[in-house]
Amino acid sequence: MKQIFYLTLLFFMIATSSNAQQQKAELNILAFSKTAGYRHGAIPQSLTAIGRLAERNNWNVTATEEADIFKPDNLQKFDLVLFVHTTKDILNESQQQALKDYVENGGGLLTLHTGTDTEYEWPWYVEAIGTSFVGHPPSQQGKLIIEDRSHPATEHFPDSVWIITDEWYSFDRNPRADVHVLISIDENSYEVDDNRWFEGAQQRMGDHPLVWYKEVGKGRVFQTALGHEPELYHNPLFLKHLEGAVWWSGKKEE
Repeated sequence: MKQIFYLTLLFFMIATSSNAQQQKAELNILAFSKTAGYRHGAIPQSLTAIGRLAERNNWNVTATEEADIFKPDNLQKFDLVLFVHTTKDILNESQQQALKDYVENGGGLLTLHTGTDTEYEWPWYVEAIGTSFVGHPPSQQGKLIIEDRSHPATEHFPDSVWIITDEWYSFDRNPRADVHVLISIDENSYEVDDNRWFEGAQQRMGDHPLVWYKEVGKGRVFQTALGHEPELYHNPLFLKHLEGAVWWSGKKEE
């Protein structure tokens, strides 16, 4: 029997209580956390945080690691597909086609932290996300530049600089020409060239975006490389960032 993994027993009630059934959800979200590569320790904290945001915003969240849910009839029930720390090849060919059609026909796709570390061999996905992961140094403090504070995912930041500790991804290409960048990182603020875990990786990019979005067909794709550290899921600024990204990707914010 296919198993649905709800966020936690506490937040299971969000989706199944009679009160939630009587009140139409503002957003229906598929939170998908399947991994075929490295499995991030922050997955439980991420899902719990998403559950709390769902409770506050009247979202209905279905959390699963079963890729069989990626069928056209299933996906059309959701406003947004949220990849939660997914890694490597997580969908077969028919499931890929279902997601592609879903996005191009108006669905939302939001990838949390590891979107660029997912489905390297699927050209449509790489193009939709904008780039692929190549490496990162150990988690450390870095200086983020909030380039656009008019977007729902960034409008809450009090100024254009945010200094936090996280795991800073580098990519095989700079996506800026094809996406709208919201947040980048100052490479002089951390040890970008420390590639001890990714020997030979060129982690220095110069211009180094971390958060961006683009329209794909009629749909919206939002990529945030933030969110490796479990502590961030208790950080109000990060949670507002995630909340705004969900609203925008689900087309509830213009």
